[in-house]
Amino acid sequence: MTTEVLIDIAQEQIKKNRAAVMAKINLNNNMSQGFRLVNVKDYQQKLQQLKQKIASYEYANLSNKTQDESIIDIMTRKDAIQDYLDQKTKSQIQSGQQNNASRHQIANAKLKRKQLFMMFLETIEAQEALKEYAIKIASVCNGVVKQPPGAYFGVKDFHGALDKITNRKRNYDIGDLKDAARMTVIFENTEDMIVAKSMISLTEEFIKLQHFQSAMKDRYGTSTGDAAKYNCGATDAGYKDIKFFLKMNNGNIGELQLNTKNMMAAKKNGHIIYDILRDGGTLDKPFTITNAEVIRKVAKNMGEKWFTFIKTRVPKAKISLTEIEKLVARLNGNISRGNISLTVNLNEIKALSSVSLSIYEQGDNARVLLD
Repeated sequence: MTTEVLIDIAQEQIKKNRAAVMAKINLNNNMSQGFRLVNVKDYQQKLQQLKQKIASYEYANLSNKTQDESIIDIMTRKDAIQDYLDQKTKSQIQSGQQNNASRHQIANAKLKRKQLFMMFLETIEAQEALKEYAIKIASVCNGVVKQPPGAYFGVKDFHGALDKITNRKRNYDIGDLKDAARMTVIFENTEDMIVAKSMISLTEEFIKLQHFQSAMKDRYGTSTGDAAKYNCGATDAGYKDIKFFLKMNNGNIGELQLNTKNMMAAKKNGHIIYDILRDGGTLDKPFTITNAEVIRKVAKNMGEKWFTFIKTRVPKAKISLTEIEKLVARLNGNISRGNISLTVNLNEIKALSSVSLSIYEQGDNARVLLD
């Protein structure tokens, strides 16, 4: 005979959890993919199926196999979860002295890892559907579809998606991850882009979400009337686009961006500055980048070609480039000594921000950045 055990939960904890959950499910405030409860049996079955696929399936696309292998590594390697924890929690794991906050962070990261794994196949389906949707829009509105690099039609890398909801935006739930399926349509001019925006606004995929203010972000400010609520201005860095969140047939939300060729050229050269500054918080004090992936990106993309482009096409940025050249030289010196880190001081933060604004200002200036 077995005895049932009742687990007592403190009323304060119930009140706190209920408030957080109710805020998430309030459809007037939050657009979400939903919260997923993970069935252990289903999870183990899907994990085993993926292992068998890697072992026996003949992949036509090797990047798909690489992605699948990466997922299995993240899901099964004993210490893989540490890549998705902050430094304080990692240190506590090493010392064996974990507090309640670190235990909660570990449990939260493990749950998000399982939730993302269970959602990933659906995300791939949504990515394929979003690709076809983008092609239809582009074919009518004189656009060009830009498919992201990588596996499964350019779906967001599994590691990158998990990193976003654990490290970069730790307050996110799995439902807040709405850009794992993503696509871009590029136009020669803003006129064609605005026609495409109007067309998308009439499609079922957008209408399902249009009551959310965040369903569209019109950073060009082209929306009028009732749709003016979607106008939101450029980012702090100066970047503009028109971004839609669309509900695909399988229920997953995908992100479709519209932009001009000139602004995409600005993004290509300005995004590396964003990669540096996003680790700096409020950017009011020096900060240190220890993310090896970011360090490699800066070393690779901020070379002679990048500086020549900025000096030639963005003359307003020339004065601030001196500080950035010093930063890159220091970074390369660190790397040569095996030091994979970079401290960014206040003068460099100011210079990086200034150059970013100048790049995107040119991006909004006809075809000035194009060959």
